[in-house]
Amino acid sequence: MSRVYLSGPDIFHPKALEIDANKKAICERYGLEGVSQLNFEGGRDYSGDAAKAGNIFNQTRDLIESCKLLVANISPFRGPSLEVSTALELGLMLGFGRPVVGYSLAGDSYTDRLMKLHHVFELPLSEDGDNLQAPDGLLVENFGLAEGALISGALQSANMPISEDFESAVRWGRRLLSD
Repeated sequence: MSRVYLSGPDIFHPKALEIDANKKAICERYGLEGVSQLNFEGGRDYSGDAAKAGNIFNQTRDLIESCKLLVANISPFRGPSLEVSTALELGLMLGFGRPVVGYSLAGDSYTDRLMKLHHVFELPLSEDGDNLQAPDGLLVENFGLAEGALISGALQSANMPISEDFESAVRWGRRLLSD
């Protein structure tokens, strides 16, 4: 059974264990073994000193390396974009030369979410032709995708769309592994 790393901010949810178990059951239905940071021996720490943080990274890297596929929840987390550690996990898996697939529960694009955020803070983005610009003068990527160019491009590197839910992403991932 191929191991699949389950990436995303679900590990921070109050019902993380229940969500994790549900995702692992879905993986199992498709002949895959789902694993996540919640598989760490002794549990996953959420506070402590720098040594604990380094240990979390090392365990995560080792767990990702033991997998053939990564399925990432790239839904916005604490802002308009995906959770930053999820981005690192995607990079690690791609660095190992293995496929990644993703899903987002947000129906709107990264640009739309960013525009809404800027309007809330009364700092609207301005349009200059095809380009969007923040009040500080910096450009905003505007590709109409769930995330910015690098994250969306990484997920598209497997020639698969960003899915709208976890199970669809698992199905796509299974197809990748069977090729």
